[in-house]
Amino acid sequence: MKQKSKRQKTLKKHQKSKRKIGLLDRMNLWFVQHSTIAWILDASILFFSALGILYLLYGTTLIPSPYRELHYSFPLYLNIVLLVNASYHTFLRTFRKDWISLRNFAEMFLYLNGIACVLQLTIGMTSKRGRRLLPIWALDYRYIWFPILTYITFFLVAALIILIAKHIEKKKGKEENRENPHK
Repeated sequence: MKQKSKRQKTLKKHQKSKRKIGLLDRMNLWFVQHSTIAWILDASILFFSALGILYLLYGTTLIPSPYRELHYSFPLYLNIVLLVNASYHTFLRTFRKDWISLRNFAEMFLYLNGIACVLQLTIGMTSKRGRRLLPIWALDYRYIWFPILTYITFFLVAALIILIAKHIEKKKGKEENRENPHK
């Protein structure tokens, strides 16, 4: 009896080892076993991507000089950092079978921009060190269109992606019902 169960275990072990695993899945399995290294890598990706984007936005001439203040370009910075880090975690740090859909990816932007826009429109935001991100109504009226337009753009793109995904799901549901009328 014990020999039979041992033999079954070894057969299962050999069957599992014959399955082909992609490079990203092997890397993620290694990171599961070495969680400290994975945490250091995740933190460094977040830190260096935030610093790199900060340099690109404020250290170069990609943005005109009046908008280089954090008060005006905070929504752009926030959304680009979220896009880079969410893409990294979605596609490189999760197993292929667990990748989130584009709809769920867009929901992150929808919620983030909704909350951040309301906060910056009304009361602004304050950090622990006392640095303050002014509310939009307290900024120079000539330049407030940039943060508002940034919030609206990312919000509408996310909402449009969600609506298209719902429409596609609805179409697939109708096609499945036509193919299988007895279900």
